[in-house]
Amino acid sequence: MMHYGANCGPCKLTMPNYEYVQAHFVEHKVTNVKFYKFHHWEESYKQFIADNNLATNGVPTFKYFYAGEVVNEETRSFNNPDELKQHIMDTITAIETTMGSFDLYAS
Repeated sequence: MMHYGANCGPCKLTMPNYEYVQAHFVEHKVTNVKFYKFHHWEESYKQFIADNNLATNGVPTFKYFYAGEVVNEETRSFNNPDELKQHIMDTITAIETTMGSFDLYAS
């Protein structure tokens, strides 16, 4: 999950990379990794963010979930899609190491 701000410079630099990586996962039929993005200060998301304990201290923030729990959270930008993709894969590896492997392609 990516939290971003419309006027955030690092968010603007990261967003195309995020969208590229998201498309890459869809293209390769990776179905057990879901991508969501929230404009952190958009009025329509504020209640959802509050109700689901999704607040962050800054943007861009990436939150990674497994079985409904946050397993990794990092506030930073990604300057290229390969860097972001590697970060996602490193998080998946950490999840598999601590919680057991899971099928990226299962529906």
